Amino acid sequence: MFIVMASFWALNYPLVKIALAYETPTVLLFFRVLFASGFSLILFWNRIELKISRRTALKVFVLSLFNVVLFMELWFYSENFMSAPLTSVIIYTYPIISTALSISLLQEKVKSSTIIGIVLGFTGMIIVFSYHLGVDSFYGPFLALLGALSWSVGTVFFKRFITFENKETVNLYQFVFALPITLIIALLSGEVNEITNPSLLSLALAALIGIPGTAFAYYVFLHLNRDYSVARISSLLFVVPAVSVFFSFLILNQLLNLVEIAGLVLISIGTFFSSGMINKRSKSVV
Repeated sequence: MFIVMASFWALNYPLVKIALAYETPTVLLFFRVLFASGFSLILFWNRIELKISRRTALKVFVLSLFNVVLFMELWFYSENFMSAPLTSVIIYTYPIISTALSISLLQEKVKSSTIIGIVLGFTGMIIVFSYHLGVDSFYGPFLALLGALSWSVGTVFFKRFITFENKETVNLYQFVFALPITLIIALLSGEVNEITNPSLLSLALAALIGIPGTAFAYYVFLHLNRDYSVARISSLLFVVPAVSVFFSFLILNQLLNLVEIAGLVLISIGTFFSSGMINKRSKSVV
């Protein structure tokens, strides 16, 4: 089940690259969230609590800002400036960043191997960023890193404030709350016509990204969290950029260069050690 989830998440990166040739990042995000919301409602129907308190709604709204709107908007914009596999490598520094934030903000107890993993992961990031600072635009990697940071902040916020809420309900409402926000962004940026008149191809791509690549993948993630610790699952998330490199080659004929591969290797090792050694009392994350 983990491989299925990782494969869907990895496939998102080349699919997003193709979709961005037909739609803007904001329009693509709107339809991804729309499809994810509808399918999540169908998938989790028997487990969802449709009535939630104002307090819970406010917390999930904040989570939606970090986990969906900012994270995915920054991801999509970053992929306009660089390849799909490189985008996935930088985005999946998320486990390392979230581990570092958990140590500083949640006072989680860690072993020395966790610190080693964080250092290795950030070393991999520095290698990738240093290379791109010297050869081309720094804009794409910087936006992707901000996206990973936003996702990490959302993770820490969830651990701190929403851990004990119904996970299926939180998962649905984080998409539902993101819909009007992305619509407002489209209004302000003058992209409403693209939303009201989408092409069939862009809708099909958004459906692939939004249903198996978002709603279903999150369902698998939640299911795995019932049987395994998030620390254990996070320690294997380096699989996603690795598989994304494979899919990007098959679909787009895009590959990483040797410097980027070196960065990926260090980030992967860092992810395994930093997330895999977190205190077992770490809680679940949407």
